[in-house]
Amino acid sequence: MQKNKIKLTVILMICIAVTSACGWEKTSSKKLNDVDYTIVSSQETPKEVIKIIEERKEKEFKVTYSDEQYTYIVIGYGKQKYSGYSITVTNLYETANAVFVKTEFKGPEKYTEKEENSYPYIVIKIKYSDKNIIFGE
Repeated sequence: MQKNKIKLTVILMICIAVTSACGWEKTSSKKLNDVDYTIVSSQETPKEVIKIIEERKEKEFKVTYSDEQYTYIVIGYGKQKYSGYSITVTNLYETANAVFVKTEFKGPEKYTEKEENSYPYIVIKIKYSDKNIIFGE
């Protein structure tokens, strides 16, 4: 019984040492500066991003896509029974090792009796960044 406890302790110590050495980086939330961005229309959205949206549009999703010049932050709100929803960027800023983005999803100003499925999403374009994108709730 004593040998089993010693073995278990050694195994736990090895696991702790291995996971500690993996380089977990703490994400800083201290704002350095606002990030300039553009809301991209569906006509200007890259084909690769449109493909991602089409594959995921049924459910809520948050994804990024980068090319050599830009990083695209895409947030979809899944299938809705009506049209007329709006999405606004409420916060978009950079820290030492991340970009934080927060949006607000608003319902239609006026609901109608007629149900019309829609798939609201927003595509936000920023200058290329290799930092982690953190989505706010």
